[in-house]
Amino acid sequence: MQSAAVLREILDAQLEMVCRFRADGTILYANRAYAASLGELPEALAGRNLWQFIVGEDRASVQEQLDQLSPENVELTIENRFETNDGPRWTLWRNHALEFDGEGRLAVAQSTGIDITERRLLEERTALLIDELNHRVKNTLMVVQAMAQQTFRGAALPAEPVVKFNERLSALAGAHTTLSRASWAGASLEEIIRQGTAICGGAVLHLSGPEVMVTAEPTVPLIMVMHELSTNAMKYGALSGSEGRVDVSWTVDPASGWIAIEWRERGGPRVAAPQRKGFGSRMIEGAVSRQLSGRAEVVYDPAGLVCRIAFPGAVAA
Repeated sequence: MQSAAVLREILDAQLEMVCRFRADGTILYANRAYAASLGELPEALAGRNLWQFIVGEDRASVQEQLDQLSPENVELTIENRFETNDGPRWTLWRNHALEFDGEGRLAVAQSTGIDITERRLLEERTALLIDELNHRVKNTLMVVQAMAQQTFRGAALPAEPVVKFNERLSALAGAHTTLSRASWAGASLEEIIRQGTAICGGAVLHLSGPEVMVTAEPTVPLIMVMHELSTNAMKYGALSGSEGRVDVSWTVDPASGWIAIEWRERGGPRVAAPQRKGFGSRMIEGAVSRQLSGRAEVVYDPAGLVCRIAFPGAVAA
């Protein structure tokens, strides 16, 4: 009895909310923090049902997640709105299954909860700001594109530079779309490469490498580098004919977080080094060295152009 009293005192001294309950929601025990959030005494909650304290809109989701508890999966984290004495509050619950019936269904569990309302509000504000940023960036790119079209209209200029300019703007817009899908937290390297090579359409591209996430900073310049390589391959290189292909492979150094990418063209026209560097080559070298803090090497192999890029920016997948 004394041990039980000591254990109760320990649980009541916790700042986190603690609740032990049956599978149907019947409360078996609630500590002082749990009861205080409801404006109740702990002993007044025994026998009541915890579902009355969960916001109605969240109940189906919470039940669906609790149903995942099993003898093989006894721990589960859930975020839901909790009807406290001060109104609904977002709460993070760490649930631990304690007992199962003879058929392996949950019988008794215990939840430990902390208030995360401020964090959720911050996340919502951040999401709104990111949405507004994405909207403004896309509008700005559309304005730039419209200005370019008006500026070049009627000018004695070949059509190709205007087309290239618009394609680069589209690639830039695609880069921002890739980042916005992950709330500017970065993107997978494969997604980045696919976005950067989107201009190739159904061309023969072979991608290979481990699953790796890239931080937000390198994402835009890397997509633009892939776009320039794709444009060059379609005009002069392996993708200018029907027999060519491009292999894009990458590796990651787990110790340093550096990513190495190799772009290798095969089956295209014979390659010769240009007499002078064009915009694409200068952009690739500048983007990799200045924006990616990495290094780039372009090899004009007669069998097909090879571009090797290495830069820091990998994060845990």
